[in-house]
Amino acid sequence: MRTISYTHYHGEGLTLKCELEYDPAEPGTDIDPAWPASAVLISAKVGGVDISPLLDHRIIAMIEEGAVWSQC
Repeated sequence: MRTISYTHYHGEGLTLKCELEYDPAEPGTDIDPAWPASAVLISAKVGGVDISPLLDHRIIAMIEEGAVWSQC
């Protein structure tokens, strides 16, 4: 797992500078199933202020999904 930076553009002119914990995908083996990539939001800043506690769970899910796709 590593920390990544991701910029999420939401709505008209709202830019969130995000930090996430990222865990890359792992291929399956004969013993273990494949594991998909995942990301967990640590912070989402606007003007240097972390607003992640105020974000709706749907926005957090969009940020996490976008961050995963950005690593592909």
